Amino acid sequence: MSTKFFVLLLFTAVCLLAQSESALRQAFEGKTVLIKIDMPATNDGVDLQYRGEPPLDFRSYSQRVKRFGVALRNGDSVMVTTVRVKSKNIEFQLGGGGYGTFGDDSGNVSLGTVSKSRRETDLERDIRTETDSRRRDQMSRELSRLASERNREDSIRRSREQELSIEKKRDIEVKRLQAGSRFNIHFPDNFLKESVPTPAAVRAMLAEYVEFDGAEPAREPARTVSSSAVRKGMLSDEVYRILGDPSNQDRANLGAFEQITATWVQSGSLTRVIFINEVAVKITVESR
Repeated sequence: MSTKFFVLLLFTAVCLLAQSESALRQAFEGKTVLIKIDMPATNDGVDLQYRGEPPLDFRSYSQRVKRFGVALRNGDSVMVTTVRVKSKNIEFQLGGGGYGTFGDDSGNVSLGTVSKSRRETDLERDIRTETDSRRRDQMSRELSRLASERNREDSIRRSREQELSIEKKRDIEVKRLQAGSRFNIHFPDNFLKESVPTPAAVRAMLAEYVEFDGAEPAREPARTVSSSAVRKGMLSDEVYRILGDPSNQDRANLGAFEQITATWVQSGSLTRVIFINEVAVKITVESR
């Protein structure tokens, strides 16, 4: 095979891939779909294996839900924000694609360490050459005092780092619940290089988990409560005083945090509030 022919073949394959991805993006992006499965609050999303039996690995799925919580719930309407064809999988991103994409905060906090002062460095050097024992003892005591002060400042910084890390993790857990999720459809090696599924084929692969046609459910889709007295940032006790005892509560551990999903079933409506460490972070109401 000549070099020119190989380059032409590669160029043709790249163009076909781009055209196929463009067809998928045009078919799905910006469209609203109805989710038929709880989606984990992470950009790892839900993995599906093309022609797998079953397509979904429920073990990894349940681990992600348990670890990260749920960003999109069964019955939620959400926009398809991105469809991307990669070398071995198709990303079908919903409501932002899930927390953890490029630019999202990693949660690491570092205040650095306290460096030795110039005085400490000079004392360490001068002690080695000082011949007067009395003077050397004075210098050693001063050096010890300076080292203790530096270690104390380091200890304060470590404590502050822990406080900031807890605050940042709490903020991240809230953001996770608002950043959507995704499906990752995995294919055998070289499959997508030869042929990218059509929009109809992708719909068929996701049909068990996503409703495309008539995405608006029979009931009014979940919407953020705005006129209610209940609002984000309230403590659970305040919410319970307003709405009374919930009809149902689900608890999940998110590392150092506890997530509680409380549901109130009332005449003509269903209200759901998600708490992280007893703080309301997401409120939805649905007509029944």
